[in-house]
Amino acid sequence: MASVNPLSRELVFKIVYYGPGLGGKTTTLEYLHATAKPEYRGKLVSLATPVDRTLYFDFLPVRLPQLRGMNVRLQLFTVPGQVYFNATRKLVLTGADGLVFVSDSQVVRADANLESLENLRDNLAEQGRQLQQIPLIFQHNKRDLPDLLPLEELDDMLNPFRAFSVGTSAKTGLGLYEGLEEISAIVLRAFESRLPDAMGSGLGGFDAIEGGLARALRDASPPPSAPLDAVISRLAPASRPWSSMPPDSTIGEPSEGEDAPVATEAPGRERAPRSAGPRAPASRDLASSLRLAAAARRSGAPGEAPATARADGPSAATRHLAQPGLSFVALWPTAEREGVAEIEAAIAAERYAVALERCEALVAGIFAKAAELAGSTEAPRDPATMPALLGLDGRRYLGFRAAVRRARAGGEVTERDALRAFAFAIEARLAESAI
Repeated sequence: MASVNPLSRELVFKIVYYGPGLGGKTTTLEYLHATAKPEYRGKLVSLATPVDRTLYFDFLPVRLPQLRGMNVRLQLFTVPGQVYFNATRKLVLTGADGLVFVSDSQVVRADANLESLENLRDNLAEQGRQLQQIPLIFQHNKRDLPDLLPLEELDDMLNPFRAFSVGTSAKTGLGLYEGLEEISAIVLRAFESRLPDAMGSGLGGFDAIEGGLARALRDASPPPSAPLDAVISRLAPASRPWSSMPPDSTIGEPSEGEDAPVATEAPGRERAPRSAGPRAPASRDLASSLRLAAAARRSGAPGEAPATARADGPSAATRHLAQPGLSFVALWPTAEREGVAEIEAAIAAERYAVALERCEALVAGIFAKAAELAGSTEAPRDPATMPALLGLDGRRYLGFRAAVRRARAGGEVTERDALRAFAFAIEARLAESAI
């Protein structure tokens, strides 16, 4: 939901672009980023596959002109169009203030539009929300191609409650700024409707901006072919197919002996060849190792830590923190190792609820650091998007959150819950250290 900072007099709204795969969601954000005035646009972050399919999400922060002394900032997200990344869709959709449904106007894509819209309804229902109650517009894309459905037919098919709709072309920019202006105005009105009557007439909307919001944001100069402030991350291609879709783990897939790291590159630069290296353990193997180590510590039997856990070795100041047997203390910076040691000690002492709460604090710190990837002032602070930014499995994050909530509520938590939570924290640390 909208966040308000009274000290900086700033409003932040989250707008999600939703729709079928290859419908133009990512291209829409790329065009807005390339053509917006530099003082209004932030850094574009895109996490994609080698063939430019969105794997996790795209993120573009946009600053709007001030309204009655208030700074207004939009956080524009896309979701992956592929249906097997539905867990990531749910994460990105969490807390959305407005939605832009990007349909594909081609005749052959009519069924894909309907399937994606139904999926949107289902995901919102799981969050206790209804589509007609959320600020929403329809962006009927690809109007520059042949064999298209008429706009009226698309509205009859997808838009029964007659929300605002516009024909667009993400390639040429047709209608994109008009759609952005409309969803911004609807989100702002929805926010003002929730304000107490004592707040007065609110912010007034964008009518006071000369020429309208679209004209104020758009740069009149020709867009560069590759903006310098875009961060594009692609999943390196694997030599063999993934064993499952979605991938079972972000560590240790797609196949034995192969690694699939996330490579970050600047637009227009050639990627460096990927060197072969040892495969990081899959999370299920990590959880098994943690379980054996916890049992060894309880029985007092010594254990040998793997080379990956002690590659750096604890410093002299923190060597006493490492638990007997397998310990992952050395993976963390010195200032955080005491908290990691407390988790390992709590698991060994069968204090699983305590271990889960410590894991939650550890993961929250990792997410805060990862948010700086998009810039300290423009970073997405929504914790639901951080697993996607780090390339973590969305389903595993949902399971982690469920276990933490159960522990906080005094419910039953098991050794398996604590070990899985610690394994997730280790994965998050490895992903954050690779940024």
